[in-house]
Amino acid sequence: MKYLSLFVLLLISSQALAAANITARLSHNPVSIDESFHLIFEADSNVDDDPDFSVLSKDFEILSSSQSTNMRSINGSWSLKKSWDLVLISRRAGVFTIPPVPFGADSSPAIRISVKSSTSNNTQGSSGKDAFFLEVSTDRKSARVQSEIIYTVRFLTSIPINRPTLSEPETSDADAIVEKLGQVANYQKMINGVSYNVSELRFAVYPQHSGTLTFKPVLFEGRVTDRRRSSSLFDQFMQSGTLKRLRSKSVSVRIKPRPANVPADAWLPAEKVTIDEEWSEEVTQLRAGEPVTRTLTIKATGTTGEQLNDPEFIDVSGIKQYPDKAVVENLRKRDGITGSRQIKVAMIPTRAGRYVIPEISIPWWNTRTGKQQYARLPETVIEASGIATTAPLQPSADMLQADSQASDQPVEQTATPISADRTVIEPGFWPWVSLALAFGWLTTTLLQFRSRRSHAAVRKPAPLPSILPLARSVEKACNGGDADDTKDALLKWARVRWPAQTITSLADIADLSPPALRDQILALNTALYSRQVSAWEPKALLATFHAFLATRQKTEKTPDSVLQPLYKT
Repeated sequence: MKYLSLFVLLLISSQALAAANITARLSHNPVSIDESFHLIFEADSNVDDDPDFSVLSKDFEILSSSQSTNMRSINGSWSLKKSWDLVLISRRAGVFTIPPVPFGADSSPAIRISVKSSTSNNTQGSSGKDAFFLEVSTDRKSARVQSEIIYTVRFLTSIPINRPTLSEPETSDADAIVEKLGQVANYQKMINGVSYNVSELRFAVYPQHSGTLTFKPVLFEGRVTDRRRSSSLFDQFMQSGTLKRLRSKSVSVRIKPRPANVPADAWLPAEKVTIDEEWSEEVTQLRAGEPVTRTLTIKATGTTGEQLNDPEFIDVSGIKQYPDKAVVENLRKRDGITGSRQIKVAMIPTRAGRYVIPEISIPWWNTRTGKQQYARLPETVIEASGIATTAPLQPSADMLQADSQASDQPVEQTATPISADRTVIEPGFWPWVSLALAFGWLTTTLLQFRSRRSHAAVRKPAPLPSILPLARSVEKACNGGDADDTKDALLKWARVRWPAQTITSLADIADLSPPALRDQILALNTALYSRQVSAWEPKALLATFHAFLATRQKTEKTPDSVLQPLYKT
């Protein structure tokens, strides 16, 4: 073994001194432009350097390459063979000379190759003679700008195809919107007695410019095992099959501009457009000062939800409207897209009465009839009763302090703050009270003190962050006029104010607030999230917030809640 290794080294060294003999051959010739072929280089000794295959890239695309080294002993004579296998596909048809490939100082010989045009007509296939082919089509020859065009790609094959891929559609309109319609549909089709497996893809395309819209050829790639070469010398290179490429024909559609008599802001090409509404309450039984939610849903067949605009909300005297951010959805079917846009509007009647919500009209262009139409939502009559709750607009400086102390007291306390060193019941302003009354007063005080200690031990709530600094943060944010800071401060305050509730948004706070404060919080929410420009009033929000802090104790607690335990003993 030792002598054998030494012999191999000497053989390699001796071959390195001489120029390597390099050969080049093709797996087959002629070849087709839509299929791959192998170019194999072999050297009978070590080459001067690694090969430079970049000289091939002008006329051919290199799909893959591999290298191998073999040593053989035949009748006691040793030989070395190195091989390089390249998988190529031609960039165009014609007769070419594959140039010499440099291996350092060594080089391969040049080879002539003939590249034929496609072996398949790619797009016809109706004769049933092609093993596989592509079909592309559009559902119309002309369309209006921004209207929907259905582009269909079909791949038909009568033989097994491995690792098939298909390029995405491209158009001459760089701004065109292309949406895939579902997954690949697979079915079978008979053509002249030949059964084909069909893979079909559909796309919805929305051109953004008038003129000629050209769909560029789509490219299909797949690998086919050639049984005719299954016993050839190239079996070792053909295990994955021959790469086949198909290019579809290009398709053009004439895109007509928007009609001159249709304004740009009223241009909405579609097959059908509807608008509906839904109310969270019975519209004839509303209460003044209490919000009701009106949900508007616009649906359009043959367009996307992104192409729909919010309707115009006309002001109604006595009604405050706060539209929320629209929710856009697209329902994709094989025959196209149905887009929808849903807007929730919080509406608050400020006083009792009968109100007429105006009709909503949405202009759109019917792509089937070629005429302008309108989707209409009839006017709605609502009725509100009662009196809206009003709040004082001049809060006192002690309101924040009162709310903070009240939130830290046990449930049994009255609305009036009581410090630890004060008695619960004042002795009065009469210095001439009798000794018996004083004794009774003292007894009552002692009984109440015992009751308070007993209830406090049982009902003492879990410690919460002090609400006073949080309320002052709300005041500071309102005074600064910053909507985002005000939202954050309100959320922090509300989570302490209502610890048992899950509060994640301004809408959650509004649901827990009285009408006056709710009104201002909804206005803040609209200013933050509505697509329409909407102002909010920091001073009005702060005033209603102060009023809520000052009146909270009176509306949530009564003196009976404290006095009742005194008379149970």
